[in-house]
Amino acid sequence: MDAKQETVIVTQSPKRFEELDSLRGIASLMVVFFHFTLYREEAKLGFNLGVTGVELFFIISGFVIYMSLNRVKTSTDFIINRVSRLYPTYWTCVTITFISYLGVSFLYKHELLPPVFYLQYLANMTMFQFYMDVPNLDGPYWTMIVEMVFYICVLFLFRFRMLRHLTTIGISLILLTLIGGHFSNSAFVWKIIEWIPLLAFIPLFLAGTVFYTIYTQQKNLLRNYTVIVFCLLGQIGLFKFGGTSRMHVTTLEYSIMLFLYFGLFTLFVNHKLQFIVTKPTLFLGKISFALYLIHQHIANGIVIPFFTTRLHTSFWIGAAVALPVVIILAALVTYYIEIPFGKKMKEKLRLWTQSESTASVGSIRS
Repeated sequence: MDAKQETVIVTQSPKRFEELDSLRGIASLMVVFFHFTLYREEAKLGFNLGVTGVELFFIISGFVIYMSLNRVKTSTDFIINRVSRLYPTYWTCVTITFISYLGVSFLYKHELLPPVFYLQYLANMTMFQFYMDVPNLDGPYWTMIVEMVFYICVLFLFRFRMLRHLTTIGISLILLTLIGGHFSNSAFVWKIIEWIPLLAFIPLFLAGTVFYTIYTQQKNLLRNYTVIVFCLLGQIGLFKFGGTSRMHVTTLEYSIMLFLYFGLFTLFVNHKLQFIVTKPTLFLGKISFALYLIHQHIANGIVIPFFTTRLHTSFWIGAAVALPVVIILAALVTYYIEIPFGKKMKEKLRLWTQSESTASVGSIRS
């Protein structure tokens, strides 16, 4: 892709990939079931594999973000799109989780949370709490910094017209991380991998971008599929360096799930994945971001314990109640916050940037 292609505006309405929406829905449900059974015997029924749903999200993100960068004119447009897409939902879910912590503490412990918890809430609202050394308010938030670092990196490449070198840079980083992680005893190397969590997942994001190239161009297939295989093997090689999957599945289980995800994407880019598109999967895909963010504390910290501990029911009854509760909450956040407020935020940010740009031009001319 040359520099001119990096700044092309697509004037027609962007195509909606229903297969990707369905994959999002499936991935979110996998993560939900994983967290429902976290540290329980029921996890051995296969629900532990749901932890790898995050890896599927990362592949999807690589595809979608690369597509977005090929559809915007400026880096400002990309930033506005990402901020308005993520933050209204994220802020809402973090706030709901924070309030639920307050409620549980007051109702069951008859005490207020310490002041440091309020600072933790504020830090979490930035989405960069990882670099503030502040704990995540809820388990799923750990992936947000991985996503944000990826956005910053590809935005840098886009801004300086280096996006066409993304595959070369990605492969180089994967090789350096594999070599440094496996063959270096230096604590400094491990610290770098720990400090830049994206390094442990670069193969997944890179695979998503290459899958987009295959989908849109259908040329250089041998080279592109070779890169896909390299990404698959590279991610297996990075299994022990980051994320939560390494704590809940074996290397073999992880490898099998990655083969499945890469296989599904191969079907998708060859227009053979339509069979997963159903009304339930599309609905789950639509609410997937909110569902991913909201479910763990609400289910594991409130609903399921209430049924199992206070009402002395089985885990399955608690889970059967928790599932519709978190789905309804996610749907409310999606339809009443994410969609309307995301749209309003995008419009206001565009107007603000346009007015700032106009003001800057005027001051230069004067």
